[in-house]
Amino acid sequence: MPDPVTLAADLGGTRIKLGVVRAGMVLAQTAIDAQSRGGLAPKLGEIESTFRELCRQANVDPRHLTGIGMAFPSLIDPATRLIRSTNDKYPDARGFDLPGWARRTFDLPIAVENDANAALAGEWQYGAGRGSRSCVIMTLGTGVGTSAVIDGVPLRGQHGQAGCLGGHFIINAFGRKCTCGGTGCVETEASNWAIPAIAREHPGFAASRLAVVATIDYAAIFTLAAEGDPVAVELRDRSIRVWSAAAVNLVHAYDPEVVILTGGIMKSPEPTISMMQTFIDDHAWVGWGRVRVVKGELADAAALLGVSYLAAT
Repeated sequence: MPDPVTLAADLGGTRIKLGVVRAGMVLAQTAIDAQSRGGLAPKLGEIESTFRELCRQANVDPRHLTGIGMAFPSLIDPATRLIRSTNDKYPDARGFDLPGWARRTFDLPIAVENDANAALAGEWQYGAGRGSRSCVIMTLGTGVGTSAVIDGVPLRGQHGQAGCLGGHFIINAFGRKCTCGGTGCVETEASNWAIPAIAREHPGFAASRLAVVATIDYAAIFTLAAEGDPVAVELRDRSIRVWSAAAVNLVHAYDPEVVILTGGIMKSPEPTISMMQTFIDDHAWVGWGRVRVVKGELADAAALLGVSYLAAT
């Protein structure tokens, strides 16, 4: 019997990554603009047409597909696989009948999974977590996502949110207000959506080259920090310390062998990985040895491969 072929989607805040997957291999993939604040429903027509084009490119007959896997930036009901809660992205998605959409458009079943859970499943099975029984992931991008595998079992919890809310660990009880309603969450202290406001509030901002860049994001901050801009250096190092504190919390909560870092910030992995490794070595209470900090190996394919794996298991 040939290996099953699935459609896979990773719905991010900025981009929607789409692919056709077979046996841990992405046969064809692309990305479209998410416009996530405009909702999920307006994007479904484009998702369908893009899936059909990818099948054509991969020489796959849609009639031979076995299912759809969709990774979503939200909390997913573990029993029904329906979207339970969203945060500032795809506001119409809660309770949306994705199984009905999948049946109408492709006559296929659909599995819906939290995006960080999907990314970790991909790295665990096919990437930087191969061979590990317990590992965690941090996706550093528009926001901060996390997930955990413990003793070879992806963590879910009673209501589907165990492990995947590390971006909303409160690390500063007197910090900035977060979109989730919390205060001082990891995301609101260090993420691409939060960093423009943080930068502009810095007392040295007006004298920094950040004041004249077209877009204030981590790409600009890391570039200018490498060139010696003092404000950029301070913002970069502050953010890495925030992520490192979150990683220590993950280590204490889930006892992993490895912390896998993915997301847009990992396009330039240093000095993030080395600084986080040092922080964890210095601050995590680990009696058995050393938790390794590594870059994910699968880049944009991680969640596509992961959600395809989870859809088939």
